[in-house]
Order: sequence, then structure tokens, then C-alpha cells
Amino acid sequence: MINEKYWYWRETGIDAHELTPQEALAEAIRNNLIVEVYQIIGQGKEAFVSWGKDHSNRLVALKSYKIFRTTHRQQINSTCRTSPYEVISQFAKLEHSKMLDMYELGLPVPQAYKRVDFNFSMELIGDENGPSLLLKDVGKDTFEDPTEILEECIDILQAFFQSHYVHGDFSEHNLILHNGELIVIDFLQSKKFALKDAINWGSTLIPLTRAYRILQKDINSILMYFKRCFRIEVDLHEVVDYIVGDIKNKIQSELEF
Repeated sequence: MINEKYWYWRETGIDAHELTPQEALAEAIRNNLIVEVYQIIGQGKEAFVSWGKDHSNRLVALKSYKIFRTTHRQQINSTCRTSPYEVISQFAKLEHSKMLDMYELGLPVPQAYKRVDFNFSMELIGDENGPSLLLKDVGKDTFEDPTEILEECIDILQAFFQSHYVHGDFSEHNLILHNGELIVIDFLQSKKFALKDAINWGSTLIPLTRAYRILQKDINSILMYFKRCFRIEVDLHEVVDYIVGDIKNKIQSELEF
């Protein structure tokens, strides 16, 4: 529907515009992704998230991509033969497919449900009262021993890496604490990697050394949070070595090549 409107706008000289939450939610309702919307629960540069129920009476979170505020706006603005709405639909498709794969691999991520265009629904991490809190919003006195939560973060990063994934934006902003366990969200930046640097042209995988650098950034981000909030200091290199495990030598040889 939105894409059809866009082509009419192009023919009449009217530019595409930033989607309002009302427009995005109307599209989602029209496409049976969600039937009851209770609240917008998060809004970032690239998308906003709302929650409600779908036609199966499941509690769902709905992610809706934006246009002009996305960090990929240069890619969108330079497209002359593709609707900007089709571009953000590709972003949604990409994240949705990653979530399906990660869930099948047993990683602690929400189960992705249905996607149509730039909207997709997923399992709500929460209950009838709403979503569970992000790690950044959990009271610091909640944890008897915050070291245990840090260890869980490190184990999650290891599980992702062993499944050949790096998150790309692993921080207290993208971790939900639910029933005492952490669930990871927000996967547009996530990458699947090959166990080598030489990859075929057009491959969806990234080189091993690039994944290694992304992993280091993710580890440093979460370590800085625990240092800032709980005064817990952990050696970055020790954590990196623990996560990469047996392929450390392979990474070093690729870096030296």
C-alpha cells in the first residue's frame, strides 16, 4: 500500500516522507501483524517498537522501520529507481531472517513471527502488563551479585560467536532482563561470519578478522557499562580469549597475513 502511494507521489513530484507511528501501525494492522496496539515502547534512529496482541491472541512486539532517520539514509536517498519504502522493507527482511536463524540455533533472542514490508512482529519479552525492562533501566540494587549478570553477558557473546554470529551493538540498551535471564534484541547490525578472510564475492558472510574486531567492540561496550555502574573491572583480552577459544590462533594468522 505505502509503496503504491510512493510511485504516485513520484509521478506527481511529491517526495516520500518519514513514516509516522500511526501510518506504520495502520499498515501493520491492515496486514494482520497486530490487531491490538497498547503502547509504543521504544524509539531509536532506525525504528520504533510497539506492543500488543496479534490475531492468535499472542503478546507481540512490533518493529517498524523509519526512513530518513535511519543510519542507512544515504543508501536510501541515493536510490533513484527503488522506493525508499522498499529499501526499509529490505532492512526489516534482513533483521527478521537473522532472528529466525538465531532462534533456530538456540540463541537467547525473541522468536520472530510475521513480516510484511517494513513491519515485523516477534514474541514480546514480558507479560500481560507489558515488556520486561532493558538492562539499562533495571535498578542497580536489583542485583545481589552483578558479576553474575556480567558473566551471563560474556556467555551470550560466546554462544553467538560459536554460532558464527557477532551482534554489532551489544550493550545495556539491547539486553532485556526477563525472569532473571537476559534476552538479546536489535539485530540489524549483526553479522554472520566465515572462518576465514577469503570469502566469495557477493557472500552474505563477513571475513573472520572483521568479525573479531566487531566482537572486541561489543565486549568493550558491555565491560564499560559494568565498570561504570558497578565498578567491576575485567581484562578485555582475557574475555576475548575466552570467547574465541580454539580459533584464536587462526584469527592471529589471518591478522598477520
